Amino acid sequence: MDGQSLSTLLHKRGINIRYLGKVAELSAGAEPRSQALRLLASQEMIARAFKHIANRHLRYLPAPFASTCVAHLLNCLLGHDLNGSPKAEVEKSLRLLYSEASLDFENVTPQSLQAEINAQVKLRYRIDIEEDWTAQLKHLQMLREVCLKLGIQLTAQDYNFGKSITPQLSINGHTHSHEDQHTSSATIPASAGGKKKKKAVDQDGANTSSPEVGNVQTFYADDILNIVPIIKEAAPRSVLATEALEAGRISIAQQQKELGIELLLESLSLHEQIYGILHAEVARVYYQLSTHFYNLDDKAIAVELARKAVIVAERTLGIDSHETVLSYLNLGLFEHASGNTRLALTYVRHALDLLKVVYGPRHPDSITTINNVAVMLQHLKLYHDSRLWFETSLAVSQDVSGRTSINTATLLFQLAQALALDQDSKGAVGRMREAYNIFNAELGAQDRNTREAETWLEQLTHNAVSIAKHAKDVQARRLRRINQLTPRVTLATRMQPQAGQSSAGDGATGTIADATEAAVAAAGAAAGAGRPLGGLDERSIDELLRYIEGSDASKQTTPKKRTTNPKRRQQPA
Repeated sequence: MDGQSLSTLLHKRGINIRYLGKVAELSAGAEPRSQALRLLASQEMIARAFKHIANRHLRYLPAPFASTCVAHLLNCLLGHDLNGSPKAEVEKSLRLLYSEASLDFENVTPQSLQAEINAQVKLRYRIDIEEDWTAQLKHLQMLREVCLKLGIQLTAQDYNFGKSITPQLSINGHTHSHEDQHTSSATIPASAGGKKKKKAVDQDGANTSSPEVGNVQTFYADDILNIVPIIKEAAPRSVLATEALEAGRISIAQQQKELGIELLLESLSLHEQIYGILHAEVARVYYQLSTHFYNLDDKAIAVELARKAVIVAERTLGIDSHETVLSYLNLGLFEHASGNTRLALTYVRHALDLLKVVYGPRHPDSITTINNVAVMLQHLKLYHDSRLWFETSLAVSQDVSGRTSINTATLLFQLAQALALDQDSKGAVGRMREAYNIFNAELGAQDRNTREAETWLEQLTHNAVSIAKHAKDVQARRLRRINQLTPRVTLATRMQPQAGQSSAGDGATGTIADATEAAVAAAGAAAGAGRPLGGLDERSIDELLRYIEGSDASKQTTPKKRTTNPKRRQQPA
């Protein structure tokens, strides 16, 4: 929601703009969600007060001085953090040419402009705004509101509103800070807040240019491209088309689906014939009909109407209008319901970018939008990304609605489920416990949300315990497997020699006698397996040699008669 949407909403309820002060006063309670409305009402009052002050300076000013006047007033309103004493850039030739023109805007300072805005707000809205409203000002959003109310067209670039970004001076290809100016020439890039301004210095390093030329400011006269007129008109509305639309709604509510659809299509045809295809009323009808057809489970027609609503709204209301943002969000939900989740994410991300420009990074309505993005990412099985979006939505809800609100508890419940899908069982249990405590304190133990949170808490706790126990068992089995595979070397264990080495410690090659002795020992161990360790074999040396060589009579077998191939010329010897 921006200032224009707030004004439209008040007019629909029959409330005049002069009651903006009352709205800001009623919304200044302790509830965190009402603070967003209070800041929005204060921003609208300041923007309208600045509009009246600027109109007073521009009413009788010659056209060549208009851009200079607007740039200076914007510097006093939004650029005082960068330059506390901005100077108006008035060319001497124009000053001489229009000698009788009143250039009283040159005397405006940030302090005088602030005091004048306070007086205008007090006069028109009967409220005293905060003394430190300049510190709470959202510069980009205020600049947008002022340009829409005055018809100012600016250069599309990033403007420096504060001292956090130090202007950089490009000197002979090297970058220096603003304080290092002891060179022959220097230029300020446009990213520092405007066009390039030359500084002429003499050989001693002293600045010889006028203070107007060398003044670092947020806005310059060249940044003001045009000032278009703002024309207000009372657009007539067709009673016949509106009645047909309302009759279609009533018929659908009375379960007369065919008659309701016929009346809705007739209303759309009447709107297009009366207003034309490109009209704001036609965009609103497209938006409403897309919602009706989506509720009737006709998703193809709903998506087609939602796309037309986006196109017409951008052409007639502007790409950053609040109705255009709602049309994009509507189209994203319908595309997701139709199975085009990735395309739906594109539309929703674009709507979120527009919300940041219109309101700022923490719009109250962005909680639902960010939550929808997280659900879409879950549908695509991107669980980690979905968890991050849920955490962002929770942070915004805690700032807007409070840490113990029902909305925050609902987001904690959903975040716990996302953490469980992301294999973070411990974090899921903690978030679900927080949600259960809030539901129990706010709604009671018998509420459906409380009982559901309790059930989920028990299941997540059981799963977390099971997962921890399983991980512990896996670790224990891994340690046992490692211990089994690791060889144990004791004092009684004898290391085996490598290939080509004897069992002696010197590593020399063993002789045939050594091998024979080892074989004899092995044969004796095999033959006397039934005797006690250390017993002597009773066989003689000849018998043992025959046993080793395999010539024992008891083990001799008759060899097979080998048949030779008579065709082979050479026979083995």
